[in-house]
Amino acid sequence: MGIFDGIKEAFSGNDKPLVSEDRITPFDRWLGLDKELAATQATVQTVMYIDPADASNYMALELAKPMGIAFVENEGECGGVCIDEVLDSGSASSAETPLQQSDQLVAVGSTLVLGWEFDAAIEAIKSSEGLSTKLVFFRGPTAFLYGPTKPDAEWYSANLL
Repeated sequence: MGIFDGIKEAFSGNDKPLVSEDRITPFDRWLGLDKELAATQATVQTVMYIDPADASNYMALELAKPMGIAFVENEGECGGVCIDEVLDSGSASSAETPLQQSDQLVAVGSTLVLGWEFDAAIEAIKSSEGLSTKLVFFRGPTAFLYGPTKPDAEWYSANLL
């Protein structure tokens, strides 16, 4: 290791976080950091609003047990569960409407499980009577389903349950 290797690593710029476009200085342009910033900002995707008060954004499926769905609890404080994976074994893999990862579980039968803890929502599926169970899913981000535009329980009972 040479005497200047440490200095070379300190000024290489590979581990520096990029700054926003309005904070780029002439020195950043001189080092070429503005090109990296432009490349990363071009890959930002926009999220289209999905109305949780529109019944067409929900799917109701009657699935036989075993369903073959791996659920996971939503991140953050909103609670609720979503699909982590649809397994090849089980009735969900051959459903008319294909389920996708991150579809939000809204109801089990006529019970609204929106925002429930993971164990309680899974127990509602397990304790459902009969060979098949009706599950209602919302396809969209949790920010819309649990955010300020979320419908109230009366809307769900009138439109989905």
